[in-house]
Amino acid sequence: MSVIAEVTVPVADFPLGRALTAAPEMRIELERVVPTGEGVMPFFWVWGDDVDSFVAALESNPAVDRVAVLDRLDDGALVEAVWSDDPGLIEGVIESRATLLEVVRREDWWVFRLRSPDHGAIAGLQRYCADNGVDLRLNWIHTLSEFDAGEQYGLTDDQRETLVAAFEAGYFDDPRGTSLAALGERFGISPRAVSKRLRRGLRNLVDAALADRDR
Repeated sequence: MSVIAEVTVPVADFPLGRALTAAPEMRIELERVVPTGEGVMPFFWVWGDDVDSFVAALESNPAVDRVAVLDRLDDGALVEAVWSDDPGLIEGVIESRATLLEVVRREDWWVFRLRSPDHGAIAGLQRYCADNGVDLRLNWIHTLSEFDAGEQYGLTDDQRETLVAAFEAGYFDDPRGTSLAALGERFGISPRAVSKRLRRGLRNLVDAALADRDR
């Protein structure tokens, strides 16, 4: 059964992330990843005021074979890059037959959301990363039906993700297995923001799952 998973890796374990050390204020949004005969080619948007420094740093990376700026905007650019000598996360994703759904940067970490054919493919990705020195961490994994339940119960993506993370970390246990502060560090937000997400998510969940039935 297909699954959705969220994994994180340190910025330094991803070639695009290493280039950010030269331009730390830049942001990256991965557009798509294409395996080719010559290597792995990602298309991505880079946002900020220092596109040239970022591109120069990426070109200097020995794992990167080619970099090209395809389009420029006032505050960013669309870039493609090819690298073939980097047995890292993207190569592992391709081998595991997973599909990248979303990539965002949270401080010193890249957060990847993947759709995979089954749990075994995610386990294979974990083994690949362990064998190739990539510090991959699995945040959560759900079947598609579990993931889609967020829409069924009127939850936003943030609310569903925070509720699941809090549940899995033992926040609702007695005694609690985690704190709002710890959850806040995980999501890069304040404890108060975590509390708001949990309250609103629980309200939506109860309203959709219980109150509607009573009405």
